Amino acid sequence: MLRILTLFAWALALTGHAQTAVSGRVFDGATGMPLPFVNVSFAGTSIGTMTDAKGMYALEAGDRRVTRAHYSCLGYQSQTISLQRDVPQVINVALETRSVDLEAAVVRPDKKAVNPAKPLMQRVTEAKDTNDPSRIPALNHDFYEVQEVAFNDYPEKLPERRFWGPFSWVWDHRDSSESRVALPLFVTEVAGTMRTEKRRREKRVEAARATWMQNGENTSSVQSEFLKINLYENQMLLLDKAFTSPLHDRGNVHYRYYILDTLDHGNRPCFQLAFVPRRRGELTFEGEMWIDTLTLGLRHVEAKISEGANVNFVRNYAWSQTYDRHDERWVLAREENLADVSLREGGMGIYSHQTIVNTNFTVAEAWPDSVWTSPRDMSFAKGSNDVLEEEWRDLRPDPLTERATTTYWMVDTIQNMPQYKFLEGFAMLAGTGYVIQGPIEIGPYFDAFSRNAIEGNRFSLGIQTSNDFSRKVWLRSFAAYGTVDQRWKYGASAEWILRKSPRTELFFEHSRDIDQLGMMGFFDQGNGLNSALSLDTLDRLSEVARTEVSFLHEFGSGWGQSMEFRHRSVAPRGEVLFVRESDPTGTSPLVTAELTLHTRYARNEKFVSGAFERVSLGSNWPILTGTITLGIPGIVGSEFNYQRWSLDAEGTRRLGPLGRIEWWVQSGMYTGRAPVVLTELQPANETLLSINEAFNLLRFMEFASDRWTRGCAEWHGEGLVLGRLPGIKRLRLREVVGIKGVRSAWDPRHETITEMPSTTSGLDGWYAEAVFGLENILNVLRVDVHRRVTPSTEGMREAWGLRVGLRLEL
Repeated sequence: MLRILTLFAWALALTGHAQTAVSGRVFDGATGMPLPFVNVSFAGTSIGTMTDAKGMYALEAGDRRVTRAHYSCLGYQSQTISLQRDVPQVINVALETRSVDLEAAVVRPDKKAVNPAKPLMQRVTEAKDTNDPSRIPALNHDFYEVQEVAFNDYPEKLPERRFWGPFSWVWDHRDSSESRVALPLFVTEVAGTMRTEKRRREKRVEAARATWMQNGENTSSVQSEFLKINLYENQMLLLDKAFTSPLHDRGNVHYRYYILDTLDHGNRPCFQLAFVPRRRGELTFEGEMWIDTLTLGLRHVEAKISEGANVNFVRNYAWSQTYDRHDERWVLAREENLADVSLREGGMGIYSHQTIVNTNFTVAEAWPDSVWTSPRDMSFAKGSNDVLEEEWRDLRPDPLTERATTTYWMVDTIQNMPQYKFLEGFAMLAGTGYVIQGPIEIGPYFDAFSRNAIEGNRFSLGIQTSNDFSRKVWLRSFAAYGTVDQRWKYGASAEWILRKSPRTELFFEHSRDIDQLGMMGFFDQGNGLNSALSLDTLDRLSEVARTEVSFLHEFGSGWGQSMEFRHRSVAPRGEVLFVRESDPTGTSPLVTAELTLHTRYARNEKFVSGAFERVSLGSNWPILTGTITLGIPGIVGSEFNYQRWSLDAEGTRRLGPLGRIEWWVQSGMYTGRAPVVLTELQPANETLLSINEAFNLLRFMEFASDRWTRGCAEWHGEGLVLGRLPGIKRLRLREVVGIKGVRSAWDPRHETITEMPSTTSGLDGWYAEAVFGLENILNVLRVDVHRRVTPSTEGMREAWGLRVGLRLEL
């Protein structure tokens, strides 16, 4: 997608033109009865209509620019609802009753009337366990997914602009089959089999492909992680947000339901119901569903995200599902998702249409072990990215649309144009900082210059191999020079991917560079951002000569293990000296050899990956990591015998409409004796950025620990409070409250190896900080106020601190 966005990036700030249209029904909020003669109008205009005998209405804006619809009726409280500009939309509205004095007459709608949809929905929720497809003991089916993405809301004169040059022919393939004219540019297809059994599941991808990409694995992983809808769950994770289902066990608390009709759907008698949220702005849906009258199971649903839901960049998200009856159980047969996304309201957007078709269902009580091909919940067959078009025709339950076929041809043509190669290189430079020159990449540019107290002005140049060189072996190197210390720094590494999924890799690195002990690798000293954002002069640095060899192997069921051997020579460069009995000056390096074993468990974790690097999409379960590090004396001059033991856990706890809690915790200890600066230096941050894993009010190397339990918990309200305050809610700000701290002990035995540096002290007791933040400022910024909770001592930084952060989320 980066290449597509680069090709059209200069058009994103422009606006388009289409027609706003709205339709739907209006109900009595208490009884569920349709309301006739309700006045519906576009606010600020003379365009209006009135609901008919069934409460239905339809209204078009024509050429007028409108943003709100107004609903009013005698005896009911009026409502004004924001509209999505230039998009036909369906809005069902429930009006609350109120008394109206008309001289001697008083209009009072009947408040004693009972909405018949309430007892019906109670019966539906009681039958959920029987009708929920996820409760089938063992289920197998084929699946086919296709997703088409297009650009919409572009200005009418944009295709005529001269800057398109050789790419102007692309605009000849605009599509108008949807509600708005759009330019299709992306298609991805995935086909395979899905097998489930109690708590075990495997999505086996037999074929995957995507335009602009060499494989379709990443798009399949993202879709399975962020686009999962199961209405039988009370809360569902959609677009990384916890939405409340209209089939919630206490759905009447969150929704109003209205019976519209009784009719056949797929030759089965069904109740047709509308559902609207009781409180607009929450993470809920509005739409219609068809409930089977015989089993009270869900037969069909059409819904969209409710108006005002606090979701970034999503102008509209609508979806539908159809369920079929198979072996006396309901199964999901078809699903469609429509998303309209834009970087800013009113700007050029991206329109996505996804269709999922499930066929060939088999129901059983259990599956034999022989049918499972991988312990992971998603696996890819060998050659899944090399399936030919003839084979795709057999895999598709429906023929590929003409629009998608044209998109495949169009993208292939663009990628073979020499002008595209230039744009691709520009996108790589902007996104990664590297310039591609055939089999090598030069950069990144943001490491080319930085400053620190030891090196002065630092200049650096890095070179690494590109995917054209190899997709299994990755070679990297850098050289740097400081104008003050007048010393060269250098490094080289090699990474060999033996197997991609489950991952097996071998890594080697040798380097000599300036480092900051206790910074936990948040920034390299050669990173320009680090020196630009530093609050204090960095003068507690060390020069580290390091040789490292590691081997990583994942077993495919969420378990991963790695073994690492590392040899280090750590020399003081700055304020901190390593004073010991054999070297009273403290200038000699500390030499260590360490063997580290990692064991990590992340259930159902998925990744978005390139040829070598990958980004975790996280897990809905806590991620656990155990680490053992053995300091081994006598290896190439290593001097110290110690052991470091630690256990880490991290996760996210969803609280439905109450937001979420993100947390992490680590416990560890040292045995044996280690130099003070090589024990656990509590992670600190001396930059303007707010770093979750560090203490933002500590100095580097301020506290050393021998035994510790460190943790952090942050509550993200997702607009729960600020989204309801008049005058503020339009800003879509989100609140954050957190606490982080460490309980530590220090054993002086380590001071018999090296003296305690003057900048450091052993921490016996507590240290804690609180954070109060605002996030989602302009959709990407976060501002935090940090407050030290434990008492301050002489020499510490201020007890208050202001930090900023960047976080792009929906």
